[in-house]
Amino acid sequence: MEAQAKGAICAIATGRSLYGVLTELSPDFPLDYLIFSSGAGIYDWKNKQLLHHTPLGGAEIRKIFEHLIEKNLDFTIQLEAPDSHRFLHSKENTANSDFMLRLNYHGEHGKLVSSDLLPHSASEFIVIHTHPASNERYQELWKEFSVEFNVVRATSPFDGKSLWVEIFHPKVSKAHAADWIRERHNISPTQTCALGNDYNDLQLLSWAGHPLVVADSAPELLEKYPQVPKHTENAFYHACKEWWKRLKR
Repeated sequence: MEAQAKGAICAIATGRSLYGVLTELSPDFPLDYLIFSSGAGIYDWKNKQLLHHTPLGGAEIRKIFEHLIEKNLDFTIQLEAPDSHRFLHSKENTANSDFMLRLNYHGEHGKLVSSDLLPHSASEFIVIHTHPASNERYQELWKEFSVEFNVVRATSPFDGKSLWVEIFHPKVSKAHAADWIRERHNISPTQTCALGNDYNDLQLLSWAGHPLVVADSAPELLEKYPQVPKHTENAFYHACKEWWKRLKR
């Protein structure tokens, strides 16, 4: 509230779906925009309206699907925003504990995928990998798809260590969505701020004029960006104090 009172436009950029956020936050939460599904959609929080989304198309979905099936990878296809909590998934693999955690947790919203039941549009693919060579798997998928798509590394919110590789339309990211909001309000790039903690925040942090990370962030972020206290220690409050100090210079 204090940030908004000082004229800031406030947005949360999250990998969660719109449905997932709406079940967690109260409607009067002090927010201007919600960037959900890592940028696949932008929601006007005050007016309760979907403003913008950019889905993968049918041909793109089939291309990614066929490659992931050929490589015998575990994945979900999240449907087009605002319904990105609904998904299709590859066959169950009990050897992939994090994949099974996701299927069990969100089971009511998912069903088994097949080549003749692919959707005409989708917000993203999520590939879930628990083996030790996770970084190598990310590099393989990045090499395969990064020319045509945005390929993002993330850490599983379920076990806190498994690799998730998210594959989006090339114009979908937290950074693209934040810049869409910036342009809508005619804000200078030098007046933009971002706080992150995981690999899937790297593009957003690179975009922001004043990036910060929490002290319990992924190692790569801690090496690149200045820190504020841990997320459990009022990180956003400390970030706002630092941003006001910088913006007043």
